Amino acid sequence: MEHLKKHKEKFQKIIDKYCLAEESKAEEIANFLTKNNQKEVSAKEFANLFAMTEKESVIFLSWIQTGIKFKEDNSNKK
Repeated sequence: MEHLKKHKEKFQKIIDKYCLAEESKAEEIANFLTKNNQKEVSAKEFANLFAMTEKESVIFLSWIQTGIKFKEDNSNKK
């Protein structure tokens, strides 16, 4: 569980560093993640879009994936 806490902290630092919580950037992220119903997202392309390192991009995108997996795993537990 500690690794999830550290991952979330890194994710939040990236949000703060690149002001990704701003409405316009949040919309850009949503559009990027859902464009053309793509199955895979390019960390390199995401990094270029938001002028961040590829390592930061991987951390950011992997946290989103963690959240999606958690939601999928727990959506049937009602």
